Amino acid sequence: MALRFAVPFCIVLFSESICAAPGDTGSAMSLETVYQLAVGQAPSLAIAQYRLESAEAQAAEAQGAVLPQLSIFGEWSENTLKYDGGSLAAQYGEQDYPGERYGFQIRQTLFNMAAFREVQRRRALSNRSASDLDLAEIELLIMVTDAYLSALIAENTVKQSQAESEALASQLEEAEALYARALVPLTQVLETQTRAATVRADVIEAEGDAAIAREQLTELIGLRNFELMPISQAVKLSASAGTVDVAVARALENSPAVSSAGESVDAAEFGVKREKGSWFPEVSLVFNQQYSDVGFDNLTSPPRTTESVSIAVNYPLIQGGAGSARIRGAWAEYYAAKEELVGVKRSVETQTRSAWVRLSAARKRVHAAQQALETSRINVFATQKSVKAGTARVTDVLFALAQRTRAERDRFFAEQQRIMAWLDLELMAGEAPNGVAAVLSDALLTKAAVSAAAMGQ
Repeated sequence: MALRFAVPFCIVLFSESICAAPGDTGSAMSLETVYQLAVGQAPSLAIAQYRLESAEAQAAEAQGAVLPQLSIFGEWSENTLKYDGGSLAAQYGEQDYPGERYGFQIRQTLFNMAAFREVQRRRALSNRSASDLDLAEIELLIMVTDAYLSALIAENTVKQSQAESEALASQLEEAEALYARALVPLTQVLETQTRAATVRADVIEAEGDAAIAREQLTELIGLRNFELMPISQAVKLSASAGTVDVAVARALENSPAVSSAGESVDAAEFGVKREKGSWFPEVSLVFNQQYSDVGFDNLTSPPRTTESVSIAVNYPLIQGGAGSARIRGAWAEYYAAKEELVGVKRSVETQTRSAWVRLSAARKRVHAAQQALETSRINVFATQKSVKAGTARVTDVLFALAQRTRAERDRFFAEQQRIMAWLDLELMAGEAPNGVAAVLSDALLTKAAVSAAAMGQ
C-alpha cells in the first residue's frame, strides 16, 4: 500500500468563551461517534468489503474444483424404426417405442498440481483483500478525523474573528473618543477603522469556510444538522512505542500495507507454481452408473444397467509455446510483486521515522507556542492600558491584537503536527482504527463533555 497519512489535524479552543456549555454536549457527537456513522455508509469501505467477499468466493470456487464432483444426466426420447424395402420391411413394418437413459457420475481429482496451486493462490488473494479492507478503514478514519477537526477549527475561527471584531469595535470607539479630545491624530482612527473593516471581512470568509467544512463532514456521515463536542485545551497523547526502533519494527510487522504487499508476493509465487503444475499429468477417479432402455442407432434393446470405475489421465505434451509463455508471465508478476514489497517496506519505515521526529519536534513547538500565546495576551492587555494612559499609540494595540491572532494560529499548527504524527505512528504500527478512534476521541473531550457523558449514562 502506498498510504499517505499527510492529513491536517488541528486542535483549538483556547478560551472558556468558545467552549460549549455542559448542557449542550448531551446531543453533540464525539469523534468516535462520527467515525462509527461514517463506517456505516462509507462507499470505499463497502467496496473493499465486497471485494473481500468476492475474493473469498473465488477461493471457495478454486477449493471446490478439487473436491468430489457429482453430476446426473438423463435422456428421454420417442423412437421410430422403419425398414426400407426387403423382407424385414414386410416382416416388422414400422415400430414406435419410447426410450430412456439416465444415470450419474462421480469424479474425484487425485492429482492436479495446477488446481492445487490455484487454491493456494486464491487464498493468498483473499488474505490480501482482507488487508486492503484494513487499509480502507484506516483511510476512512483519517478522512473523518480531518473533516471532524476541520469543522471544529472553522467554527472556532469564526468565534475568534468575531471576538477580534468586537474588540476592534471597542478600540475604535476609544480611538474616536480620544480623537474628539485631540489626544490622538486622525491617522490612528483611520488605521483602526481599516483594521476593523478587514476583520469584518475575515469573519465573512471564516463563516464561509465553516459552512464548507460542515459540508465535507456531512458527505462522510450523511447528517446535515449536527453538533460536535468541544475540544480540550490540553490534549494528552502518548505513543504506544517506547523508541523509534520499536515503532519501526512494529510498523514493518503489523502494517496492513506491508501485509497486503507480502500477500501479493505469495499469490504471485503460487501463480508461478500453478503454471509449472500445468505440465504435470492430471489424474482423476471416475465412477459412472447408467440405466438404459433404448438401443444404439434406434435399435431396440432390453433395459440394462451399466457401471464403470475408471482412472482418467490427461498429460499435455505440446501447447504451441503457450505454457512456456504463461510461466514467463508468472515469473514477471512475481518479481514485480517482490519489488513492490521492498518499496512498501522502505516507505513504511521512512514514514514511521519521520512521524517520530515530527512528534518529538511538535511537542516542543506546542510548548513554545503556548508560551507565545500567553505572552501575546498579556501584551494586548498591557498595550490597551498604555493607550489609555497616553504612553502608547492606538496602532500599538492593533499590532498586539494581530500578534495574538498569529500566536493562536501558531498554536493550532503545532497541535496539528503533534496529533498528525501521533496518528501516523499508531495507524502505521497496525493499531485497529476503532481503537485509535476511541483513544483519540477520549483525548479530545473537555472535562465538561466527559461530565455530561457520564450524567447521560
